[in-house]
Amino acid sequence: MIYVESVKVILVLFLGLIVSIPSLAHHGWAGNTAGEVKITGVVKEGVKLYGPHGSMKLLDDEGQVWTITLAPGPRTHRAGLKEKTIPVGATVTVSGSRNADMNEYEAKVRQVEWQGQVFNVYPPK
Repeated sequence: MIYVESVKVILVLFLGLIVSIPSLAHHGWAGNTAGEVKITGVVKEGVKLYGPHGSMKLLDDEGQVWTITLAPGPRTHRAGLKEKTIPVGATVTVSGSRNADMNEYEAKVRQVEWQGQVFNVYPPK
């Protein structure tokens, strides 16, 4: 009887660990501390809403490709920014926080602007 109870406890603990692992990977804004940025560029990869955060890639006027991290997919979608909203080749402006590693061209953004539309994927600071 004690053996069965021990197995149940171990199983519950194991399942709890498995369920909590994705939350351990979430870092919030901690990696984006190099300051506020506003980037205008051409969409090289359109909006993707899968994974922990939405994303897109922009090519700036200096030829640098930026990885743009958006809010989680459902939140980005609720802001009106869907996967097919902005076509590849369109020019957009994003505002947010740059990655702390200046060798990384990545920004976690609060706002995306395209053709007069403003998508606030996170509330303004």
